Amino acid sequence: MKANVPTRKKIKLNWFKSRAKFDIEREINIQYASNNVSYNKIAHNVIVRYILVKEGEAKEIPPNSPMTLYKEGLPFLFLNTAGTIGNKVISEDLIDDDIKVDDDVVNVVEGEAKVTYEDARDPKEHIEVRTRYDTISRKITIENKLDNSIELVLDFKQTKDVTFLKSEPEPTEIEEPNYKYNISISSEAKSSVILDLRGKIVSRVTKIKPEFLKKERK
Repeated sequence: MKANVPTRKKIKLNWFKSRAKFDIEREINIQYASNNVSYNKIAHNVIVRYILVKEGEAKEIPPNSPMTLYKEGLPFLFLNTAGTIGNKVISEDLIDDDIKVDDDVVNVVEGEAKVTYEDARDPKEHIEVRTRYDTISRKITIENKLDNSIELVLDFKQTKDVTFLKSEPEPTEIEEPNYKYNISISSEAKSSVILDLRGKIVSRVTKIKPEFLKKERK
């Protein structure tokens, strides 16, 4: 495989000519809110970025410089750079359509609701707040449709309303609020991660206060 990173000027000069190691990074970022953690069939994209680790001195390449990837001598992908870190030249993030992600609910156990009240604008009304903590199991299945094996990182980020309980397999790395899984998938194969989560579910309904409701009925 070959890559070319010319300048953005009309004169076609290369930013560098040297041997470079070519890496592909894939990542799935997953995060739920209280209003969708119990939904079935949530869509996720696999983000892919291409990285060149060049030999020689580090060279700063401006973001959004055009970058062309070659395979067997022919260009197969036109994209832009996102920036450089030392000797790393990093491409922009793209969506990898060759990796399919299914995210389905496996089980939901509803907790007992606790009822509290808040003031409403109308003194005759109040807001009934129902809060419960559900346990939700979700299964994320990743299918590799490429003719070669891949490696990717599934990055689950918990929020104040949806927190991590456990998973199968266990996370490769934990740096709260992020739980990361390093996953290898063979060609035309699938891999799954099951997440057990705790969701804080809150509903609010404005109602007439009981003492005023009785008066209206008389």
